[in-house]
Amino acid sequence: MLTGKQKRYLRGLASLLNPVAIIGKEGFTPEVIKEIKKGIKANELIKIKIGKNSPDEKLEIKAMIEENFNAEIVQIIGRNIVLFKSKGKETKYKLP
Repeated sequence: MLTGKQKRYLRGLASLLNPVAIIGKEGFTPEVIKEIKKGIKANELIKIKIGKNSPDEKLEIKAMIEENFNAEIVQIIGRNIVLFKSKGKETKYKLP
């Protein structure tokens, strides 16, 4: 569980990121899940964008993310979701 200070730090870093996956008109598909898993494994901190034509609401997507990934949701703002999953000792982020 991340503290408020750690989440603020990660939100600042995530503001510069481009989305790893975009959830479009097909919704939360297996392909989107693969992209998110690949992105988390490679980068630890990722951004996901929910397209305007997505059939899923952001709270539904949040629930799907929580059940499919063992990652912390750092922020949900507008149509963007920021996820973080530490690699443990190999992490490139030094959390405060």
